[in-house]
Amino acid sequence: MNETLGTNIMRLRKEAGLTQEQLANALGISYQAVSKWENGVSCPDISTLPLIADLFSVSMDSLFGRETVALAVVQEEPKRSGPDYPWPDDDALYAVLFRGHNYIGSGDMDHKEKKRIEFCYEGPAINIHSDFSVTCEGDVQGDVKAGGRVDCGSVGKGVTAGGSVNCDSVEGDVKAGGSVTCDTVGGNVSAGGSVHCDGVGGSVSAGANVSCDDVGGDVRANSVQCEEVSGGVFRMN
Repeated sequence: MNETLGTNIMRLRKEAGLTQEQLANALGISYQAVSKWENGVSCPDISTLPLIADLFSVSMDSLFGRETVALAVVQEEPKRSGPDYPWPDDDALYAVLFRGHNYIGSGDMDHKEKKRIEFCYEGPAINIHSDFSVTCEGDVQGDVKAGGRVDCGSVGKGVTAGGSVNCDSVEGDVKAGGSVTCDTVGGNVSAGGSVHCDGVGGSVSAGANVSCDDVGGDVRANSVQCEEVSGGVFRMN
């Protein structure tokens, strides 16, 4: 051990460009003591060892020729509480219902249950996916999907609703189980009820009446009252 310690001190001293006397002066000891260390005759005092380690910016273990073993700390991923969610981990807003720990999808709810629950949101949103009706006091950048009706301002992409849709403008398609009332729709409109829009960029298919200013494609409905239809008009009754 003396030889290993002495050899390491001599190596570190030479790497630092110090003489035995200079090292001794830095430690406040005689150069003869340094010489004895390096020749394995004696060891530094225990109180001197930290001073040597600090002087050469090394660890105490390295002075004695021991490798510093870094203990690997295994960090377990935090356990997520709750079930495995049936939707992606993204920036969308999801409005769902759990019964205990069991997720209840919109398909597992009857019409009366859906009507009793509504998702209301104030401010802008990216995407909204709800098993219930949706009311937005603000614009939505992406899609809106709802198990019930949808009442929103502007929607940057499309709207899919189990009930009626009432929006200022929708850039994409609108698919509704009920009626559709919008200022403008950039894509197609498919509705189980009537459709009332100022302008529709694509085609319109309705289970009841269609009343629009301009329609860019075809119109299929029980009755049609439009100023201009670029495609064909097909009355269903």
